[in-house]
Amino acid sequence: MKKGLAVFYDPHNVYQFLWYYCTYGKDVEWNALCLPNSYKGEYLSPVCRNLGLFKNIYTDANPFDALPVVKKLSLFVKMFVYALFLQQKRFAKKIISSYIGKVDFDTAVVLTDVGFVSGMFCLFGKEKEIVILEDGVGDYLERKYSNIFSHAHNFFDVQGFVLSVLGYSNVGHYFPLKTTKYCIKFCSHPDKMLYKKYKCMERLFDMTYTDSLEFQRLLEIVYPNINKYFQEKVEVILFSTPLSDYVSDVSPFIVGIEDFVKKNFSSIILKRHPRDKSVYNFGDSVKVKEIDQKIPAEVLLPFIKQTKIFFFANSSINLYMASFDYRPSFFYFDGLLEKNKSERNILSQYMKKDIFIKRLEWFGHEPNIIVIDRSTSLPITTEIY
Repeated sequence: MKKGLAVFYDPHNVYQFLWYYCTYGKDVEWNALCLPNSYKGEYLSPVCRNLGLFKNIYTDANPFDALPVVKKLSLFVKMFVYALFLQQKRFAKKIISSYIGKVDFDTAVVLTDVGFVSGMFCLFGKEKEIVILEDGVGDYLERKYSNIFSHAHNFFDVQGFVLSVLGYSNVGHYFPLKTTKYCIKFCSHPDKMLYKKYKCMERLFDMTYTDSLEFQRLLEIVYPNINKYFQEKVEVILFSTPLSDYVSDVSPFIVGIEDFVKKNFSSIILKRHPRDKSVYNFGDSVKVKEIDQKIPAEVLLPFIKQTKIFFFANSSINLYMASFDYRPSFFYFDGLLEKNKSERNILSQYMKKDIFIKRLEWFGHEPNIIVIDRSTSLPITTEIY
């Protein structure tokens, strides 16, 4: 029997793997490697144990992002030296074996080649089957080395440039990684991918050959209480975005959303982005249910067919709207672009309205744009066709 290794960072990752397992991977003996994500310690090993799919579960609690600068520099020096002698794979074996022992697998499924560790798996694509799942809208960016000229101000992207040039990983999405040409890529919109340098590209969540009953059984193990959110009819579901990525004071924009909801609806479900820490007050007249942040947004889609859908911004979950024949609405915040620029926030830059609309249309949406004017908190609804 083939030996497989699944690399997990977050619940979104687990959801995609369960689909892959029920479609392509039921004849594989699987192990799991659970790694931290965005400064969080490793937290997915209990989920993996409950699933009962994995012979061994390997964990680590120390995220690369949180390493001291001295340790990061030391790693970069070692990586450069190995690359100088064309020994990148040897270095990757050292890193991966530090988590799982002997590098003994026939196939590996990773969420992305963007991760510091997961990107290194692409180095084994010539000799092993390496599957890369979808890491959200970032997968649809144009990858080219010249992107460094517009991202040189961002230290995170500079790291990504160096790692991609050395052939280890593509931290940040913006740069090509030559080793992906030996890997299999799964994505929701293969025709929209600008970067296509993979061994082959397959459609994610194509249910044609999926064991749907097994898929549902496994989802109920991971998310046993999901039905409780939908026992009563709810008018609206809000998918939030951390506006604090753009500005330090988010309160005027949050008030705009609150006023819009209070004037138009009496019951909502709030699905926060994992990094959204904003405080919302929709008043006593609005009944609010908040989804557990450990539940990825994709899991909710079959349950919201009769519900109005609102997004704070374009996000990875938008990739799956067309598959369910949903037409969501999107908030655009007047004044946020100017405030974002005035704070000189170089890490997250808010889009101009026309670019925002074009990005939505690119993924097949005929979006309804709700413009929130921060000066008055009164929404202006604009239909875009």
